[in-house]
Amino acid sequence: MKYILVFIGLFSTQILFSQKTQVDYLLSNVSVIPMNKEVILKNRDIAIKNGIIVSITDSKKGIFDAKQTIDCTGKFILPSLGDAHVHLPGNEKDLEKYLTLNLINGVTKLRSMRGDDKHIEWRKKYNTETSIYPKMYLSATPIHRSQDFSNEQLFQYVKDIKENGFDFIKVLSVKNQDVFMNLDKLCKENNIKMAGHFPSEPKGLVISDDIIFNSNLNSIEHLSGLVGDPIFFESRITLMKNKSIFSCPTLRWYEIAYGQFDINLIQKQKGIEYIEEKTVAEWADKTIKYREKIGEKALNEELAFYAKEIDERLEVINRLNREGVKLLLSPDSSSKFIVPGFGMMDEIKLYKKAGLSNYDILKAGTINFANYFNDATTGSVEVGKKADFLFLNENPLENIVAVGQVEGVFFNNNYLNKQKLEELAASVLSNKN
Repeated sequence: MKYILVFIGLFSTQILFSQKTQVDYLLSNVSVIPMNKEVILKNRDIAIKNGIIVSITDSKKGIFDAKQTIDCTGKFILPSLGDAHVHLPGNEKDLEKYLTLNLINGVTKLRSMRGDDKHIEWRKKYNTETSIYPKMYLSATPIHRSQDFSNEQLFQYVKDIKENGFDFIKVLSVKNQDVFMNLDKLCKENNIKMAGHFPSEPKGLVISDDIIFNSNLNSIEHLSGLVGDPIFFESRITLMKNKSIFSCPTLRWYEIAYGQFDINLIQKQKGIEYIEEKTVAEWADKTIKYREKIGEKALNEELAFYAKEIDERLEVINRLNREGVKLLLSPDSSSKFIVPGFGMMDEIKLYKKAGLSNYDILKAGTINFANYFNDATTGSVEVGKKADFLFLNENPLENIVAVGQVEGVFFNNNYLNKQKLEELAASVLSNKN
């Protein structure tokens, strides 16, 4: 009987082991911030196979056999970030560094807002199925008021965009209302979205709000059409909410452009070491010379004037969020002193200053980005979605600054731990000895 019981025990163990699901990665004992709702799922095991989350279970169940198990005790994970307003470098030799700086800051998705035909080839090269580089969502060459399109030229413009695989059209400005309406008609026929500046300008071209808010424009950048336009402010917020139009405020760009910074402190900010010393020195020199040229009195008046506008922008963001308008997150790192990737934390702090909750701020950089592109595979940590998230040592729902201290990234079935991220950071460091 004794031997029979031993045999049954061994046989049962073999059956139990054989029934364990084979997966590539198992993240054990992690706290999950799923971002589909404001909760923390503590002590969870996340099983990943072929880059997809196949299970999120209580860590005590132990039903998986993984090729690699990662002990995540004390760690928090949330979806990786998406920067919704970027300007890719002018040449490919700077692109890898640009992508790397975003990656080490937990940014795995980029919405390009100043397109170029060569970007399609860049995406094919740098966004392979197993690439570690952030995924690029591409706009076509922007529409601008200097372009006097004929109907045939506009048709060809949209046709080329569709055939080349661009994701949307960036609208800088338009020559007249007819061009905008014809462009919108073609976009609707080809299922292409538009994003960009508010096309109606009080001091220039005026297009009726009825035309704009019934167009395929689904994202308005820089709070244009809202800041400094009190007559239409209330009605436009209502229309943005009702028409599900996103807003990408890019506050950090305005903070820098309006001189709202200490010249000494900004040269010591986190990430500045990745910018060439010569470039930083040129930025600082131009700023100092400008401030000296206009004089202390005029400078103080200018800074105070723009500080009021920054406050207005913060109030507008708070209002948009309260009204349920979906916000996107981006510092618009095309400006001096804004370091790609690192600038996201500065933008997050400004959203916090605007009075948003940590959860709402995180939504702007995660699930809202996914919803903007109707992407049901990213934006939250759920079974069936891509394993696309970052690791933190602190709970960002309690301390939003934790988002700027990335401990690891999981993306495209690649696990990049702290050591790997540091190696990548060192590979693009500008100020090497």
